[in-house]
Amino acid sequence: MSFIKTFQVLLVDQSDRFVFKPLLYELLSGEVDDWEIAPSFTDLLRNTSVQFVKDRVKLLRPLDHLNRIEMREPGRSRSGGLVQLESGIIIEYDWLVLALGAEAKLDVVPGSAEYAFPFSTLEDARKVNSKLRMLERERFGKDSPPIRVAIVGCGYSGVELAATISERLEHRGIIQAISVETAICPNAPPGNREAAFRVLQSRKTQLFLGYFVSCIKEVSASENSVVMTRIGEEISTDAKNHQNKFILELQPAQRGLESQILEADIVLWTVGSKPLIPHLDPFDQSNIFSLNARGQAETDETLRVRGHPRIFAIGDSAALRDSSGKLLPATAQVAFQQADFAGWNLWAAINDRPLLPFRFQNLGEMMTLGRNDAAISPSFIEGLTLEGPVGHAGRKIAYLLRLPTDEHRVKVGISWLTKSVVDSVTSLQSTMTKRS
Repeated sequence: MSFIKTFQVLLVDQSDRFVFKPLLYELLSGEVDDWEIAPSFTDLLRNTSVQFVKDRVKLLRPLDHLNRIEMREPGRSRSGGLVQLESGIIIEYDWLVLALGAEAKLDVVPGSAEYAFPFSTLEDARKVNSKLRMLERERFGKDSPPIRVAIVGCGYSGVELAATISERLEHRGIIQAISVETAICPNAPPGNREAAFRVLQSRKTQLFLGYFVSCIKEVSASENSVVMTRIGEEISTDAKNHQNKFILELQPAQRGLESQILEADIVLWTVGSKPLIPHLDPFDQSNIFSLNARGQAETDETLRVRGHPRIFAIGDSAALRDSSGKLLPATAQVAFQQADFAGWNLWAAINDRPLLPFRFQNLGEMMTLGRNDAAISPSFIEGLTLEGPVGHAGRKIAYLLRLPTDEHRVKVGISWLTKSVVDSVTSLQSTMTKRS
């Protein structure tokens, strides 16, 4: 007779909220509320046995290295290791899952850390939204200068931000998107890339492709600064605005391009990230993780950290290669699938069952392009791209199904349906008023 072992789960996170990052853009467009995409862990875990601790990991001391003799000797401790939190609490664990995510890498060029906004957390989204609201209030009049937004990076995040903010500001804003690549979303399916390019063109987004930002400077309004798009070509002088502006110096990454200087009221940085792997005990060099160049923990195909059979790593924390040897991208889709496998393999390891090798199944890619616009390229139908309202609805449904807990999904689903009905009625009333 076999017995199933029971266990206690302890969740540690520096935030008191779970954040569904793919829907952060909808906070800027007003499509979602904070509670819908960032429910508190207390609410999510209310009817479970999981204990939640709001804290930050300071130090990790694994005791499960394959070369440790005491792990194999009878009578020795079988503890997987120790985790020290910044509050001073020390947690002894049997099994550990690293799912720490990543943070924006801002210290790339002079001025980026001081003046650019990242966009990867709920706090980031709130700060960007607050800054945009302040600029919208200041530039409310007809004669007010446009709000200039500079977005560094034209991958998915940069393009989704450009599409969302350009729709929000309309004629009141000038969106400038910068990328070292010669195309937007270079790794996206062609259908998604083409749909996004059409949307950005229709909203008059300025694309600076083939450029990298060499530095960002703050210029006080009192200096009556002259800003130029090309060196030697004057485009604006603004001493009336009370807010400081930012100057971005662009250098060509491709031949045939000239240096550029851009002016912006707000700078958004979407290029680069660094995994939040905790520091290891410096006095025990035998337990050092094998990390790749990005700082991710190298894992085997079962998602266990190499050399540490009691530690699993997923998402941005993990460096896992597919069957061809290519490193899997740090995307939400990969992390979602890894979470399912890690959960099963953790249970299997505890109960001495065989572990399953992780195999990523690419289901396709999605991106938001505005309040009622998105692009979806499912992998199971080659060449198909769903755009516009159909793509938008499909994306919202897909992400609704990925939200945590059945109870929360039902609440959010009802909220979104109610908003949709209200928007439809409002639109119908507006149309009838114009006709009359």
